[in-house]
Amino acid sequence: MPEEVKRKRGRPPKNNVENVVETNSVDTSTVSDTYEYNSMSARQLSEYCFGLDIFGLYDSKQISNMIESPMANNEELRKLSNKLYSSNGLLTQCIDYCTSLPTLDYCVIPRGKSKQKREQNKNLMESALRSIHHKEVIRDALFKSMIDGIAFYYCVFTKSKPDNKKMLTDYEVGEIFEINEMGVNMSVVPLPTDYTKIVGRRNSSYVLAFNLRYFQGLSQSELDRKLRLYPEEIRNGWNKFSEGNDNRNWLVLDNTKTIVSKVRSRMEEAWGRPLCLAAIKNILYSSYFQDSCRSTLDEVNNRIIYETFPEGKDKGSCALTGKQQTQQHETVKNAIMTKNQRNSTSFFSVAAGTKIDQIKADVSLLDEKNSSYIQDQIGIDLGFMANILSGSGSGNYAAQQNNLQLLLSEVLMWIEPITEELVKVVNENIINDKNNTVGLYYLPCSYITRADFTNQMKDLYLQGKGSLRAWIASTGFNSEAYIELMNMELEEGFDEKYPVHQTSFTQSYKDTSSNNKGGRPENENPTSSSTITSKSNNANDMPSPSDNK
Repeated sequence: MPEEVKRKRGRPPKNNVENVVETNSVDTSTVSDTYEYNSMSARQLSEYCFGLDIFGLYDSKQISNMIESPMANNEELRKLSNKLYSSNGLLTQCIDYCTSLPTLDYCVIPRGKSKQKREQNKNLMESALRSIHHKEVIRDALFKSMIDGIAFYYCVFTKSKPDNKKMLTDYEVGEIFEINEMGVNMSVVPLPTDYTKIVGRRNSSYVLAFNLRYFQGLSQSELDRKLRLYPEEIRNGWNKFSEGNDNRNWLVLDNTKTIVSKVRSRMEEAWGRPLCLAAIKNILYSSYFQDSCRSTLDEVNNRIIYETFPEGKDKGSCALTGKQQTQQHETVKNAIMTKNQRNSTSFFSVAAGTKIDQIKADVSLLDEKNSSYIQDQIGIDLGFMANILSGSGSGNYAAQQNNLQLLLSEVLMWIEPITEELVKVVNENIINDKNNTVGLYYLPCSYITRADFTNQMKDLYLQGKGSLRAWIASTGFNSEAYIELMNMELEEGFDEKYPVHQTSFTQSYKDTSSNNKGGRPENENPTSSSTITSKSNNANDMPSPSDNK
């Protein structure tokens, strides 16, 4: 018997046993930090990398107040909406799909009694739409409205002096629109949402006020550039405000030059509601659920293995000495750590009665049904069927098509007031002819339903009650450009220069310029008695009842 065992023969002191057990299970001087720390480090990393720390910015009460009082908490709600758009894939896809869903094929509609004025004003409208890239403006307004609930724009018509500088500062390259708007006859300047507000209505159009404190705190060079690129009305307002003679910092803007896009709100409300409002709770729950799933995976991939030493004679005591416990602990730990490496084999022996086991994570949370259910709930809140966005979830093809039609109807409803605002601005500032105004109509067509809509326009036209321009526009081709092409081809005599090839589809049966009557070639030597009889009687040349002869 070893000498150490002889010295400690008999019942060990109770306090010594307790101290030994605590030392081997917790004391980092005896047990390596690696063993104790691996069980927790992965979860902390996962939360740092993937977690959406919304509750680090807002508590649950604040979020509830945002949902219940969106007008009073609009600024915070917009910040939250922007965070969710950047972090939740379902919301991102929903907003992006709604933005790109309409084709924005359009028709310009001149009104008035003067044919010359109608044509002139129609050309002015077309020119204005081209100069501002109107489809980009419409989609930008839809995008911002779905995230913030509202979007503001100011139209500039005075020709700015082109900025031909080749060298720019970091500040000068910070905002794209400020560079792009230079040297354009008509441009659309987005106004910052935090510094712009609806203050009234005039002629059924919203009146905006701009907070001039937007320019405070800028360096002189930044201020000069900012002011130069904003409309003259705002520049003059800032100059007056900065002189200190007037402490009123809100400037009421000319509503004939402003465009407002506001969704999901009543007419008298100053702000719109973001698309995510009804889905915030489920989106946050989904984020929490995903983090929980990642934590579960971390627990699966980072096993917690524990060792139970053999029990001694007395309950709660250990049959091994402190040194033996330490040695066995290190042996088991090293073997397990080695086994986790690739192409490795570990072998170790333990004292009789030792138990080695691991804490197994509950993986029932990872069931795909749980995730699909949450996604479906978010989709319902947003108005989207989840299987349209992800290909998973419940719902059949017919339900998907109905859902897309309803979504298109809602998006077109949002486009209507933007269109009216755009038409108002062009008529008031460019055309400036109240007796010969020009309208703008975006066709109720999406990229998904384009083929069906084109067929509808085709049927209307072929039935004699349709519009050729609408038919052309429904295909995605600019109707004005298409008609110009046809006029050019007509003037250049394309039909005479490039006649249509004579085929069975293009040649008439009565065409006397060719001996070919079309159809199946005639058999010169028929064998059928009925065919011979018909040929002898010249029956094929007899008029049919439909000929009315």
